[in-house]
This record gives sequence, C-alpha cells and structure tokens, in this order.
Amino acid sequence: MIYFDHAANTKARKEVLDAFVETEENYIGNTNSLHPEGRRALAHYEELNHEVLSLLHLDPSIYETVYTTSATESNNLAIKGLYESYSGYGNKLLSSEFEHSSSNGALAYLKEKGADVRMVKTDKDGSFSQDDLKEKLDNSTLLFVLSAVEAEVGSLQDIQAAQRIVSATGNTRLLIDATQAIGKIPMDYNGIDMISFAPHKFGGLLGTGVLIKKKDIILTPLLHGGKSASLYRSGTMALGLIASVAESLSLALAEEKENFRKVEEVSSYLRKELENDRHILINSKPTNPYVLNLSYPGRNGSRTVAYFASHDICISQKSACSPSSSPSKPLMAIYHDKTRALSSFRLSFAPSNTIEEAKAFLSVLKDYENER
Repeated sequence: MIYFDHAANTKARKEVLDAFVETEENYIGNTNSLHPEGRRALAHYEELNHEVLSLLHLDPSIYETVYTTSATESNNLAIKGLYESYSGYGNKLLSSEFEHSSSNGALAYLKEKGADVRMVKTDKDGSFSQDDLKEKLDNSTLLFVLSAVEAEVGSLQDIQAAQRIVSATGNTRLLIDATQAIGKIPMDYNGIDMISFAPHKFGGLLGTGVLIKKKDIILTPLLHGGKSASLYRSGTMALGLIASVAESLSLALAEEKENFRKVEEVSSYLRKELENDRHILINSKPTNPYVLNLSYPGRNGSRTVAYFASHDICISQKSACSPSSSPSKPLMAIYHDKTRALSSFRLSFAPSNTIEEAKAFLSVLKDYENER
C-alpha cells in the first residue's frame, strides 16, 4: 500500500505513543485535586504547556493554550466564542475563500444567527487578496479567518501581513488555522491573535487539538462546567494527550528542515515528470512540496481517486472533510474553472514517502491514461 494522503492524517509516531502511555501510567492525579498526586500532575501540565509555547517561540505572559479534541473544535471555539463575546461591538466576520469546513461550518452557523459573513477574494497565486481584505475591513469587523497553508492546493499565506492589516482597525482579530503548516513550513506566529492546529497532521494522536490565543481575548466557551486548566474549556485535563502534543510538536520542529528536504525530493521528481504529461494540469506551486494538486480534465476527481485506490495507492480528491460531489472551492477561487476544479485530485507527502513510490504512482497513472 502506498499512502499519499498525509494532509488528511499521518501515522502516530512511536515516541508520541510512548509519551502518552508513560504520562498516563505515572501521573494518576486529577490536576484539579489538592492532594500530592493532583499537585504533581498540575506541575507536569505546567511544564508541558510551557514547552508547547516555547517550541513555537510564543511568550507565555502574552499567550495561553486551550487543549481540545481537534482543529475543528479549536476553530469552532475561536470563531463562535469570539462572536458571542464581542457581537455587541459589531457583527461582520471575514474569511478567505479556501477555509476548512470546520471554519466554514462555524461561520455558516453564525450567519444564520445574524452575522454578516463575507469572503475575501483570492489572488491568482493562491494567496488571499490583501487589497480586498483592506477594502472589506471596517470598525464592525470582529474576525478574519485564514489558513496559513491552504489544504487542497498547498498555497502559502503571508500571515504576518494579515495580522498587520487587521490590527490597523483596532477591533478585528485574526484566527490562523495552522493545521497544514506547523511542523512542515517554517512560519513566525509571534503577534498572531489566535492559532489553531491538530497534531495528527505531523505524527501526533487523533483526538488532540490546540488553540493558542492572546490572553486579552475573551471567548465564550463551547463547553461549560467545572474548574479546568482553561477558563475556555471545562473538563478533566487529559494529561497524557497533552504530553503527546508536546512530544509530536518537539519532534516535528526538530526535524523540520530535514523532513522538508526529503519531501521536496519526492515532490519535485513527480512535478518534473508530470510537467510533460499532456493529460495533467499542475495546480500547486513548488513553494510547498508537501501538497501536489493535479487535474485530469474530462475525468472526475472521485473517479481518479477510486482508480488509484483499486491499485493500492491512497490519494484524495479534496480535503477529507469536503463533499466529494462539489468542485474544489480553492481551485474555483484561483482558476475560476469548474472543469479543472471537478477533475482535481491531491497527493500529500511525508518524509516516509520515496522515489520508488512516486514511480509506482506514475506507472498507474500511465495505465489510467490509456484506459478507455
């Protein structure tokens, strides 16, 4: 089996599993408890939390962390929580045209509640339009939602420019969905209002998510209850899962440069071979080797994915959370070509992928092209 769908999920690393098990075995106390085991567990939590912020070079006096079950929960908490807390100051919410369904779903829910939700246009290079963002911003704008790396095509975004633009209004906050960026693409998150991500994209565990926010931002919680590590999410702290977050983040960042080199070797090889294929359109820019989005005009993307699956090669049509029957929103935003968007499919890589696997993909593609 060849797996080219790492943007959807990656295999959990053994070191991460070991960190989870070791923590669960050795820290039995509830962090809210006042007895010695509870205090010991709380102290370990504080160490882990400091490590997570330090790895991302974020000042713990400015930022705080909310540990969730997924990037979906993190995005919902950030978007709904901010709107509930600040809707007295305005009701406009802005988003790029290529956000994950977890953000789009939260925005659609708030639109039904009366929020003024608007999309910021996409430039031809796949980045959000800074001019359009400036034009749509006003004093009633509460939030701009932006993915650091777009998930289907892999376009990189200038998140610091986005922060500078929204900060100029005084009322607007920025949520960066860094799920496809952290541990893969070096980025500076200092100064960003809110950052969400899911460690299962870089060797962490499914069921873990993170929302990092500036301490001065007030969010209305999604989950209400008793005392916990954060005011913004009740529930007994899952110390083992938090340990797995810290371990996966530490490993991914330590190996970021070497992993980028390994992935670029495979991705560049495929790109070079496909440039001469008259059947294929390459939709991704070479700046992000982790994602290679392609189109085969005349053949629906779901058909292409099914063909490769029948040959034990795992690729995807779009983001795993997107409906398969609709055209790719990012491709529509960039190319304005429905045929291209409906016929697109995505390969996404990890350091474990090889040139031999890339050659196997090309061999199956040749058979697919010869099929009538």
